[in-house]
Amino acid sequence: MGEYYLGIDLGGTKIAGLIGDEQGKIIAEKTIPTLAEEGVEPVINRIKNIILELMGEVTPGQVKGIGLCAPGPLNIKTGEVMHAPNLKWKNVQIVGILEKEFGLPVILENDANAAGYGECIYGAGKGAVNMLYMTVSTGIGGGIIANGELVYGRDYCAGEVGHMIVLPGGPLCGCGQHGCIEALASGTAIARTARKRLEDGEQSIISDLVKGDINTVTSREVAEAARQGDQLAVSLLDEAFFYLGIAIGNLINILNPETIVIGGGVAKMGDLLFDRVSRVLQDHAFPHMVKGVSIVPAVLAGRAGTMGMVALVRKRLNS
Repeated sequence: MGEYYLGIDLGGTKIAGLIGDEQGKIIAEKTIPTLAEEGVEPVINRIKNIILELMGEVTPGQVKGIGLCAPGPLNIKTGEVMHAPNLKWKNVQIVGILEKEFGLPVILENDANAAGYGECIYGAGKGAVNMLYMTVSTGIGGGIIANGELVYGRDYCAGEVGHMIVLPGGPLCGCGQHGCIEALASGTAIARTARKRLEDGEQSIISDLVKGDINTVTSREVAEAARQGDQLAVSLLDEAFFYLGIAIGNLINILNPETIVIGGGVAKMGDLLFDRVSRVLQDHAFPHMVKGVSIVPAVLAGRAGTMGMVALVRKRLNS
């Protein structure tokens, strides 16, 4: 009888779950809306329901453990979601709740760490021992794997790569600091800068792509315009990814990884991001460190967190 592990990715808009085996083969998966606005207890009930439904796909007793990843800050030692604004959760002892319900070991992990570990074990970083994962989307997050292990730091908060300050006195970030890479190169930042420059009267086909409604500009329209050679869009992305390249160069100098995996919505820009970052790195990291680094797009997409939790549960139960 095979052994299976269940991974849950709790996000602000959806709850994704899957069951995988020791090799990462997916046995069953399901995604449902989070509906966080309904409150903590209804969301917990949805988590329980998706777990029950997935466990019904295999023989009773085959699932050996459950892993859940969520936005932080978390205390993975006590199994507590301390504060997740998008979920409206505060001091929720989710691990204890699920262990009592299902009688199985349950582990909690930061969502970016889980996604990074998933890419390291099953995805674009497979085989890497030292790897940096960055998700460049609405915000910028990350996970660090050193010598095959996630790096947690004193308070389990390590890996906040989006809040490296690369432009002192730069744009205000959501964290309260100025000039963080998140405030310069995230999808939110790119869209905000585009809207500001259009409002200031600069000409761009971005306006045409949104039918003149500048307030609806996102990073997707900026990328589309850049692919068509639009000067404003090209300059916006050049600047954003210049700062992203500086941040990655600093991380290469500090961590000396063999692989850097970049995921998230902005990474879907492909060569617009990867080519620019690769050029910037040549001037902002030690040449001998950059030379051997693979910088690759993530491949697990929406499954990165759940696959990461499958891998982490398996690892912790068998170590």
